[in-house]
Amino acid sequence: MSQIISSLNRKSFYRSTYWKKSIGIKILVGFFVFYLSISLLILGFNIPALLQEYFPGQNVIRAFNQNLWFYFIFSAILRQLFQQIPIVNSIPLLVLPFKKKKIAQHLVNKSFFHIINFLPLLFLLPFTFGPVLEEYELANTLGWLINLIGLTLVDHLIGIWLKRFSFYKEKMSAIILGLGVGLFALSFFNIIPLSNWVGQYFQAVLIYPALSVVPFLLVVLLYRFNLNEIARGLYLDSRLIPAEKDVNIHAFSWTDKFGSIGKYISLELKMITRNKRIRTAFMSVIFILFYGFFIYGNPSMANGDFSLIFIGILITGSFSISYGQFTPAWHSKYFPFLMTRDFGLKNMLKTQYFLFMASTLIAFIFSTVYLIYGPKVLFFNFLSALFNIGITSHIVLWMGSFSTKPIDLSQSSFFNYQGTGASVWIMSLIIILGPILYYGLLSMLLEDVWCYLVFGLTGVGGIVFHESIMNRILIRYKKNKHRMLYSYRQTT
Repeated sequence: MSQIISSLNRKSFYRSTYWKKSIGIKILVGFFVFYLSISLLILGFNIPALLQEYFPGQNVIRAFNQNLWFYFIFSAILRQLFQQIPIVNSIPLLVLPFKKKKIAQHLVNKSFFHIINFLPLLFLLPFTFGPVLEEYELANTLGWLINLIGLTLVDHLIGIWLKRFSFYKEKMSAIILGLGVGLFALSFFNIIPLSNWVGQYFQAVLIYPALSVVPFLLVVLLYRFNLNEIARGLYLDSRLIPAEKDVNIHAFSWTDKFGSIGKYISLELKMITRNKRIRTAFMSVIFILFYGFFIYGNPSMANGDFSLIFIGILITGSFSISYGQFTPAWHSKYFPFLMTRDFGLKNMLKTQYFLFMASTLIAFIFSTVYLIYGPKVLFFNFLSALFNIGITSHIVLWMGSFSTKPIDLSQSSFFNYQGTGASVWIMSLIIILGPILYYGLLSMLLEDVWCYLVFGLTGVGGIVFHESIMNRILIRYKKNKHRMLYSYRQTT
């Protein structure tokens, strides 16, 4: 029976429509996995140097052991965000003469073959057979490594159990993140010496490698527990299968003050709040806003005009970069409907520009916290905000007229490259490198004060001539609309 289920699973994999997708997307995914693997390998070889830098005077292995619990918190969040229980594949099996326990066993066994379970080995193996093996015997080293593998599997099985109670990944991830931040705070302020306790446990495993059996006892218990729980709830109307929930309808009534365009703004905001992939893009904006803390604190970076312009463009234009680069592919599903309206296309473009401008202003207001690094930082963020509103926003909308790749917002946000085409990559390069090259040209031709003035006035000029620029962009969209309509009807 298990062989039949495995055979059906293999056939579903090789016959999947994934293999019919663009070869470019496969290469892109393969390159990402390869890059991540190489990065983790390099990290594994450089862990001793990093630990000596951040924990001077402390034994490298002890420092590593004391901070391992950070990895497991991070891993738990990743599992809630990206790791799926392969439930959908089991639904057709429910009407076939298979025991539910066999189906559950197949689901749990299949879940072990996930990239999150294998990636830790890429940085653990160099560290294990490097510094650890140099200080301890082979048996002790292997026991320590086996213990970590067992804890990874425990983390995996606990993640599956948690998904039984939360199919809305963001909520569970937020809970785990809050728990992790709370534990970190308790450890940092020495309220609970959690790092010391974790370090002592792993040091004990190095001295007594027989303790590496303990995590595998937990693996056996959690494995049987998950089998029984999944088998017991293997029904379409059980908690195992995610049920539809009522949509949280946001009225956004405040947009009515903007007149006819307010309705389009309301629809745009509803689309952003209701779709996972767009929310993921929005979350990246939040992370970019905090990027300045990593750069401005470095004196060699914070004193260079080019780095300040780069970070300023990135922070104040983060929404245009992450969300705007897929305009109007976000609207591909109802793009034909927009073309049937007298002012549908024009109002859509105005709405996009309004969101770009509003997000840039909000990002600039947030960037005022970087005043702690000096007024020059805030000044360059102001110049960057002007440039993004007047120039970058218009470039994004212009480049959107070359869009040919539709986006299905119902699909998963992880490893989803729908809408990604040549125009997206070109747009990203223009948005990020364009202002830097333009500023570099000005700096070669003008003195610093005049360079700042011309760069800022360029953004002001884009704002002043906004209507004229938008009319040009609208003409471009109208010229390409039939090509876009045809492209958006193709399968993604």
